[in-house]
Amino acid sequence: MYLFILIASLSLIVVFFGLWIYSERNLEGKYSKTISRISFPFPLLALYAIFKLNINFSYILVGLTFLSLLVWLVSKRMNVVKLTKEAKSFFYILLFITIFRSFMFEPFQIPSESMLPQLKIGDFLLVNKFSYGLKNPLGNQTFVKTNDPKRGDIVAFVPEHTICNSNISDSYPSNDFDSGQEYLWQRYHQACTPLGLTYVKRVIGEPGDEIIYIDKKFIVNSKNIKSEFINKDQADIFFKESFNGTDYLVRNIQDYKNQTKFNSAQKWNVPDGYYFMVGDNRDNSADSRSWGFVPIENIIGRPSIIWMHWECFSCLPSFSRNKILR
Repeated sequence: MYLFILIASLSLIVVFFGLWIYSERNLEGKYSKTISRISFPFPLLALYAIFKLNINFSYILVGLTFLSLLVWLVSKRMNVVKLTKEAKSFFYILLFITIFRSFMFEPFQIPSESMLPQLKIGDFLLVNKFSYGLKNPLGNQTFVKTNDPKRGDIVAFVPEHTICNSNISDSYPSNDFDSGQEYLWQRYHQACTPLGLTYVKRVIGEPGDEIIYIDKKFIVNSKNIKSEFINKDQADIFFKESFNGTDYLVRNIQDYKNQTKFNSAQKWNVPDGYYFMVGDNRDNSADSRSWGFVPIENIIGRPSIIWMHWECFSCLPSFSRNKILR
């Protein structure tokens, strides 16, 4: 449905743009304002569809920036004065947004429940892209490295199984996966996209760490993650974990065994250049326990702010959940 909304919106934008140019050149702008008013909702619909489809917006934004530059230059040559003025304004605005989004902050919407209770479906986040380094807006190359992700950090990243040209050795570089992990990786890989999908999880393991998961608890380098019971209801149990100076809530489902090896230890050794990511909604999160490790170059940045909550298209946006994330 969202793909149809995107294609239909873009098609109508092109049609209305052509009509606007015709009105300006041949009808002295007689219908330009009417065309602008009618076409106004379609860019918003296209943006909404892009968010829902989890399309890599960097490519779209850079493309729009160059397109506005091209329209500016062509309209100037054709002597369409109003279009020249508008295209020039759009180019500078898009250039600023491209720089801001590529090197400073990137918006992201939470699509799943894997980070409950702190992050909910429909939360819009600002991801701090310079927290770990400055990257090429059209790739993963890091220009300037600042810091490394630390245990306890919430991070935004693209896992390898979501990228269609990847294979399982990109998530398990030592080929130390069992048949169950191979099955899960292949199953999740079926929903891949050419550029991959953005996930948000918490760092549990850094390069070189030994991770053990037993009885719904993590042991990192032979040390238990400090955990404190908070409360429970009929379905869920909530704990506060304290990890590397960060406190956060963890949700477990009562009497739910989401691992075939429940009560028997699972063990991972995090390879150099990789990280082990886990959701706070421990019994309802597809993460490194099922699809493997995340390469450092796939990490986008650190979510720092919830700036809006918009759960569905028919819902009203809310700002009641706005807060700084830890």
